[in-house]
Amino acid sequence: MIGALYFLVLGLYLLLLLLLSHQWKKIPFPPPVENHPSGLNATLLLPFRNEKSHLTSLLPHLLHTLPDHLKLIFIDDHSEDGGAGVIHSFIEKNQLGHWLCIKSKGIGKKAALTRGVEASSSTLLLTTDADVRLQTGWFESMSAPFSHPNVQLVAGPVISSGGAGLFARFQQIEWAAIILLTAISFHRKRPLMCSGANLAFRRDAFLKVRGYQGNAHLLSGDDEFLMKKIIREYGAASGVYRPYLSALVTTFPLSGPAAWIRQRSRWASKWNAHKGQTHIMTAAGLALAALAQVLTFFLFLISWKWSIGMAVFWIGKFAVERAVLSRVLSRFQRSAGHTDYLIAGWLFPVLVLAALPSAISGKYSWKGRKN
Repeated sequence: MIGALYFLVLGLYLLLLLLLSHQWKKIPFPPPVENHPSGLNATLLLPFRNEKSHLTSLLPHLLHTLPDHLKLIFIDDHSEDGGAGVIHSFIEKNQLGHWLCIKSKGIGKKAALTRGVEASSSTLLLTTDADVRLQTGWFESMSAPFSHPNVQLVAGPVISSGGAGLFARFQQIEWAAIILLTAISFHRKRPLMCSGANLAFRRDAFLKVRGYQGNAHLLSGDDEFLMKKIIREYGAASGVYRPYLSALVTTFPLSGPAAWIRQRSRWASKWNAHKGQTHIMTAAGLALAALAQVLTFFLFLISWKWSIGMAVFWIGKFAVERAVLSRVLSRFQRSAGHTDYLIAGWLFPVLVLAALPSAISGKYSWKGRKN
């Protein structure tokens, strides 16, 4: 009986991946022809803390990538590395009157973004991070859906890029899984997540839902909580996801497993702060699937029957994960090798379980701050 239930969990995991792949095919690609909103008044908000090493290369990138009319507000979340000075010098040197660097009044990313909203009078606000790169045409792609008056929030894909080695390639495959789940949840009008590194929303919508009120005490969740509040206020059709290369934001891969565990623990720590059961069930399902997969390493040794069962699952897991996630990567002109999928498929559940204790307790550190 226990064995049957165990194989049922493994089978449901593979079935879910196939169902997600089927839903992915239903998302229009390439994007439909759209009318870009004319005369759109927009500002990009970029909060930062101790990002001097990234800012030196980010600033010229933004100057050459963003349209000249787009306003840009950098919000310093009490950096200790002199990053604000780098920005001020760059603005002065290039005479960028529409760029601004201000200091946050509070502590944390949400306080910084709130300060940015207060400092801007634009109709449309976009957000990103300091450790990213944007596509040429990113602003146009992310702002296009706002030609529809009912659209209040637009989310875009994020994926790691650059870096060498197996762990960097693993992260790119994992990001593909995040994009897959996010895109389909939006497509089914039940959005689960989004990333503040690639987000846009109407200023009026932010003010109407009172921004981060109710979750400001949490270091994480500036993106998901805001999205959920806007969706609850305006309806599921008010949120749009852009799973297209033109809207892609790339970020640098994390340095190693320890950094990955710290970041994902922070992301997952808000699992019980959402209203409703969807996030709790999703988190529990992910943890259960990870545990079931890790146990296959040990159950393989029980008997020859279990060995055959585990071998069948391993082969099926590799084939399905590669088939599904390669479709996502190819949409963004990326690819991974057979070995990458094989190792990523087994590394991910191990890392999920390693991140679980901090995610459950809600205890983690981020840029010198503890939650």
